[in-house]
Amino acid sequence: MESLDELALVHIARFLHPEDIVRLGRTCKRLHSVLPRFELVEEEWLGEEFHISGPHHGHFSPELYFDAPALSSTVMKLSMSVTWLDQGWGNRKGELFLVLMRPNADGLAEKVAEYRELFGIAEHQEKTRGIVIKQHPVVNEAKPGDFYRFMRNAGGGGGHRLIVTQFRAVAYLFRIIN
Repeated sequence: MESLDELALVHIARFLHPEDIVRLGRTCKRLHSVLPRFELVEEEWLGEEFHISGPHHGHFSPELYFDAPALSSTVMKLSMSVTWLDQGWGNRKGELFLVLMRPNADGLAEKVAEYRELFGIAEHQEKTRGIVIKQHPVVNEAKPGDFYRFMRNAGGGGGHRLIVTQFRAVAYLFRIIN
C-alpha cells in the first residue's frame, strides 16, 4: 500500500463501505492522510398521525404511508419508534413495514429490500414500540439516491383499523467531510 499512487488509493476507497475506509485509514499514517474522512449525520423523518380502516375483502392490503427524501450518503443504521394500536378487539392485523427503493434508468422506483413487521402487529391497547436496524439489506444495500418507502396495512376482512399517533424514523448516515 505504501507504494500505491494516491489516486489509486482514493479509487480503491470508492468501492469500500465508510466503516471499512476508516479501518483502512488506521493501518498507516499515509493512508490516514489520503483517504476520505467521514462524520455521522442524523436525518429525521416524522410520519403523519393517521386512523385508517382496512377493506372488507382480503387479508393483506398495504398502502403507502410516506416516502422519505432521497438518501444523500451511505446508511449506518436506522432507528424508528411508533405509538399505535388497532381497532381494540378481534383479530390483529395492523402493521407498518419499510421498503428500500431505488430509481431505475427510467426514473421509476424499484424495490431493493423490504423489512416487514417493523414493530410486530399492532395491539389492542395503545403501545409505544421502537427498533434499531443495523445488519439487514434495507441498511446494507442502501446507496445515495435511494429512498425509504414506509407502508401501512390495517388488514382486510372487515372491521380492522390501524391508528398511529406518533411515528419517527432517524437514519444515521456517513457523510464525507474532506
